[in-house]
Amino acid sequence: MKKYAIFLSLLIVFLGLILPKNALGQTVTEENIKKNLPHMLGANNVGKEFWFTIPPCFEDESAGFSNFIKIFITAPTATLVTVEVPGKGFLQTRMTIPNDVIEVNITPVIGQCWTKTAGEKSVPEQVYPGYGIHVIADDPLVVYCVVRYRYTSDGFLVFPVSSLGREYIVASYPDMSAMYTGYLEDSPSMCGITAAYDDTEVFFTLGGNVLTKTAGGVKTGNTISARMNAGDVWLIATMGDEGDVTGSKVRSSKPVSVVSGNYCTNIPTTNRWCDYTVEMDIPVFTWGQHLHVGKVPGRKYPSIVRIFAKEPNTKIYRDGKQVGVVQTSGGIIGKGFLEMRMAGMNEGPRSAVYSGEPDKPIGVTLYNTGVEEDGSPYPNSDPFVMGITPIEQYQKQITFCTPGIYGATGFPENYLNLVYETDQDGMIPEDMEFAEVQSGQFVWYKIRSKFAGIDELFRYDIDGKKFALKLITLPHDGVYMIRGKKPFACYSFGYSSFDSYGYPTSAALADLEKPDTIPPLPIWKAECDGTIKGATVT
Repeated sequence: MKKYAIFLSLLIVFLGLILPKNALGQTVTEENIKKNLPHMLGANNVGKEFWFTIPPCFEDESAGFSNFIKIFITAPTATLVTVEVPGKGFLQTRMTIPNDVIEVNITPVIGQCWTKTAGEKSVPEQVYPGYGIHVIADDPLVVYCVVRYRYTSDGFLVFPVSSLGREYIVASYPDMSAMYTGYLEDSPSMCGITAAYDDTEVFFTLGGNVLTKTAGGVKTGNTISARMNAGDVWLIATMGDEGDVTGSKVRSSKPVSVVSGNYCTNIPTTNRWCDYTVEMDIPVFTWGQHLHVGKVPGRKYPSIVRIFAKEPNTKIYRDGKQVGVVQTSGGIIGKGFLEMRMAGMNEGPRSAVYSGEPDKPIGVTLYNTGVEEDGSPYPNSDPFVMGITPIEQYQKQITFCTPGIYGATGFPENYLNLVYETDQDGMIPEDMEFAEVQSGQFVWYKIRSKFAGIDELFRYDIDGKKFALKLITLPHDGVYMIRGKKPFACYSFGYSSFDSYGYPTSAALADLEKPDTIPPLPIWKAECDGTIKGATVT
């Protein structure tokens, strides 16, 4: 089956991001569509249907305030969107605004499988029928989820059903409630699995460390299973000090979404202060062999990373030197995954991590540390977790928004880390452009002019190519685009006082396990007014 066998309507929608509306009737031609086909079909975070869940968040400090799970939805056309939690009776329908963002707020009681106070124990694992958050529309969307509570938050880019997988290795962090004895009874590491299809059988093999056990009593190395229907959520939480679901393997008979997080965690566990973390785990079939890890803005020391491998006995290299071996695909720390700083404590954290052997892909997750280690005056930041994009999944065009768009409770500081291949002079290419929405239209600027400055080169070249890291401070909340002739990666960060978020700005989720040698063949009928009918790709 061809990898890109999707409706051409997705392709036509994205022409709206590239061409002025009044030009569509004249410019939607076979030649233009084929020219733009590669980067349109590369945006695998775009879809019509999404299923996911939210691991419960620490609410005690935010009690009495308006705490919400915020769903941000952007689309290049006006399309009807439904956001629902079927098992809770929640349903909202909204119409998107072309090249703009709409926001749907869901309360914690509706959006989470359960809530608990700091003094209560974790809830044993079970399946919650219909508790998944469902976003569905007539036309393709990009969806972000931001868990925005008064004093704690994090967020993630939501992957559509069309990009979900059947195998995952979980990335979370340990319970550090021992640091807050007498206040936090359990601060669990959690994994939420949501079925996208009926009659899905799911297997969960617990990883973590020798102290890990679930709230239901499952110990490291043991496998449990559940049968789920579309929208069901299986939420698994640890109980006890240092419990960690990282390294756990999720396997399923049909595609599922996996969202992992922590109720409130220190990173590292002895480094205050804790914050809620959440990230949508990346399916194993999308992993690659080369990844760039840049520094987090405003931080004194390098971030922590956890490194996973699809195949056993995978050698891991950093900037040309072997730094370890992942002995098993998933499992306990030190064997099933590695943890390390991205560089020495006094070195600039601009590194390339890669697998030393062909056909042995790896996954890397970045952990932003607590601010105690930075010392006073403390920076505006807090722990967050973020998946790293392999170079094989870089993209040529992305669309994104900030969490504070249009009156939402936002962050005073919003940044981008842009990873790009340099030109022959070691500079950002002239063709790389940045756009912001003005009066409903994207206005484009050259990045090297709008965000002038000296960028930082990564220490290690990949296949003879040099890459650099550009830090961009976003001027205000809004909807933006970035494009270039060569693929790039981008990450979003935001800070307020002891609060933060971080996630990939966009994601390509092509299946790297299957060779794709047959080009897509678009078929459609173009009317005189630019309307497209009968559009398919085979």
